[in-house]
Amino acid sequence: MLIQTDYYGEVEYTEEDLIIFPDGLFGFPNLKKYLPLYLSHNDDSIILLQSTEEPLICFAMLNPVYLCPNYAPYLSAEELSFLNVSDSEELCYYTLCTVRDNYLDTTVNLKAPLAINPETHIGIQVILTNSEYGIRHQIRSFQTVCPSENSTDRSADYADSQT
Repeated sequence: MLIQTDYYGEVEYTEEDLIIFPDGLFGFPNLKKYLPLYLSHNDDSIILLQSTEEPLICFAMLNPVYLCPNYAPYLSAEELSFLNVSDSEELCYYTLCTVRDNYLDTTVNLKAPLAINPETHIGIQVILTNSEYGIRHQIRSFQTVCPSENSTDRSADYADSQT
C-alpha cells in the first residue's frame, strides 16, 4: 500500500506495519490505523504517527523514557486485558507532543499516554488515574516533573519498543 505524507512524501507500507487503535485516539475516534514513521533509523525517541485513513492527520509522539527515565504508567486490569497482556511492563508507552514554533515550548501529555502491545501492534490511549503526571509538560522542564524517589528505572523495558 502507498500513502502520501507531508514529511516523507510517498511511503510504501504493509498492514503489518500499522498500529491499530480500535477505539481511536482522543478527539479522533474514527481514525484507527496509523503508520509509525521514524525520524531516524533504529531511534524510537520521536516518531510521527501518520493516519492512513486521513493523510492530513499526523501526530508527533515521544518515548517518555528519554526525558523521564522513571516514567512508569500502570494500567487497569480491563486495559491490560484489552491489550492482551498481564502486566503494564509488557507494553510500550508513548506520549503525544504539542509542537510549538519554539521547540523548547513543546509540551507532552504524560497523563494520557498511548499504550501499545509490541507483539500485536494494538494500542489504546489511556488516562492514568492516581498519577502525578499532567497533560502539558514542557520538554525543557522535565527535571521537575519526573519523580526520582520510590520509582523504578524501567528504561531497559523500552529497548525493543520499535517494531
